[in-house]
Amino acid sequence: MTGIPSFFSPIQLHNRLNRPVWIGFKLTQRGKRQLVILTAGDDNAAKLSKNFETFVGQIVREFKLDPKQTDFVELRQERHQSDEEANQWYRWHAHWVGSAPMGCKADPVNSDTARSYLEDVLTRTTAAA
Repeated sequence: MTGIPSFFSPIQLHNRLNRPVWIGFKLTQRGKRQLVILTAGDDNAAKLSKNFETFVGQIVREFKLDPKQTDFVELRQERHQSDEEANQWYRWHAHWVGSAPMGCKADPVNSDTARSYLEDVLTRTTAAA
């Protein structure tokens, strides 16, 4: 569970190799839409780029989310040579067949407004997790 920021609730999921791993999880709602923010922290076995389909399938089933009404965003914290930490945001897209995601891909969030919104949501304490 190393490297998971305090803004997240740690949850245990199983990665694609069926090994238990901890990831950071935050769920919030805006109108009818849900926003799920995830982070792997420092655990390479929990990387979302390798396990997204496996993780979000478990999350959708566990929290009884409607995938068509849910947005999934990943926070990657990267350390630069200057020892500064920078947040990199990625919005995940999937084609859903029931509660099973297919053809998943992530796009970087480049808009300053969108990144600012995500930072605000992350630090708010009113999320339902």
